[in-house]
Amino acid sequence: MKGDDAMPIYGIDLGTTFSAIAYVNPNREPVCIPIGGERGRTIPSAVLFVNENEAHVGWEALEREGALLIQFAKRDIGLERGRRWEFRGWTYTPEEISALILRKIVQVVGAHSWRLPPVRDVVITHPQYFYMSQKEATSEAGRLAGLNVRATIPEPTAAAIAYGVCERAEEESRTILVFDLGGGTFDVTLMKVTQRKFEVLGSAGDAQLGGIDWDAELIRYLKEEFRRRAGVDFDDVASHGQRVALEQTAQRMKEQLSDQDEVREVIYAGTMHMLVTVTREAFEQMCAPLVDRCVQKCGELLQLTGYKWSELDEVILVGGSTKMPMIQRAVRAAFGREPRIDQDPKLAVAHGAAIWGYWVEQGWVDARWGREGSSSLMVEPVEVSGRTAHGLGVLARRGEHEIIDIIIPRNTQTPHHVAKEYYTAWDNMTELIVPLYESDSEDPDSPACVRLGQVIIEGLPPGPRGQPVRVNFEIDLAGRLRVKVTHIPTGAERVVEVRREGLVGRNEPDFNDRFRRLNSICVR
Repeated sequence: MKGDDAMPIYGIDLGTTFSAIAYVNPNREPVCIPIGGERGRTIPSAVLFVNENEAHVGWEALEREGALLIQFAKRDIGLERGRRWEFRGWTYTPEEISALILRKIVQVVGAHSWRLPPVRDVVITHPQYFYMSQKEATSEAGRLAGLNVRATIPEPTAAAIAYGVCERAEEESRTILVFDLGGGTFDVTLMKVTQRKFEVLGSAGDAQLGGIDWDAELIRYLKEEFRRRAGVDFDDVASHGQRVALEQTAQRMKEQLSDQDEVREVIYAGTMHMLVTVTREAFEQMCAPLVDRCVQKCGELLQLTGYKWSELDEVILVGGSTKMPMIQRAVRAAFGREPRIDQDPKLAVAHGAAIWGYWVEQGWVDARWGREGSSSLMVEPVEVSGRTAHGLGVLARRGEHEIIDIIIPRNTQTPHHVAKEYYTAWDNMTELIVPLYESDSEDPDSPACVRLGQVIIEGLPPGPRGQPVRVNFEIDLAGRLRVKVTHIPTGAERVVEVRREGLVGRNEPDFNDRFRRLNSICVR
């Protein structure tokens, strides 16, 4: 067991729009570090390339002029067909952009006068509904940033841990719904929570739904208003800087409409400008379908788990986008009671990640904190369990057709272990190939079907088809999958831990060369 003077394991909420970092202080309290300076405890998840020798990350990226501004990279991280950005002969991946954001966080903590230990070991959060490749890509981003990623955990689980540890004094079990609407993703997770136990009952979500979609509706409205009054399309006359400014204006108006009935802003395009007014009522009407999507996902989760809204003890709103009155009103109407929302819901996830990092740091993987006085926290054993966000299986034949045979269904409690027997499909096979997939459909051509890799056993003696093959799947709490394939007649077996094969089209030393070049200008 490590002492309290050990190097802390920091918790990082690598968000789609904003990112935060927290640690557990000597009083055993989770604290978010104000990396945004006077602007608060978060920085924008944005990277601005000015030229081949200059790039800026965070607030500087939004405040300066440059050649290429990259935001919302998290939405495409780990996706085979996700976005890539071309700049001065280089192709940047979402993992690399995320690595630059992480390095910025490290530099800000190191450059400040807080006298905190350097950021080396970290726990990074991710949406519950991420595919395995996206979780692995999140770890890769940390590695590219020079960090030792000790764990990745789902954002709703982190929020529930912060709730259970910091705000739950009694041992009574409570059923809570974590409604996590961030800048770019939406998760809804049902959990049983005490100070001693964190059990995920089920999850649903949408990795392509978040606050930026509310921004997009406002941007569309502002552009339509400009075209109606000016007679020309905004994008035809606006400069790159004016288009970026419009996005920032929309985000600012969205935030102001949480507290005001109407807001006014001046928008600029070319040599023209105009004052535009948006009412809260109009904003809520244009965004009603987005709110409906959130409530629909909650309904799908409750149906999946067999619960009703009336059976929930509490609904916890997490993520900055839950500050919008339309979200709180929709949840209140469905829940029938007031949901719980902290003063700054953007920080709950980072707090939970820091708590988990503290447990790992102390060697208390199955541990919890209890109260001593008003704030001091002690550690005792606890249970933590998760759920699979998607099904896991193999590509197999059923009759004349290929299917994804799901071995571990979606929403299976983790950790979990299961074995299933198959049979060889062809005569005289000397090589056994078992492709691995993450999917909620049996259709290999489904867009929601993601290939994870394959297990290969070579050097088998030729034999008739129909020979038995056993496939063992073992998934841990963090979602890491271990697969063992055994050719039963010969006893030949192969064990693999499913890992992403690396960044597509990217040589890591090449990236590190560019990374070192950019390091010096990430922080002023």
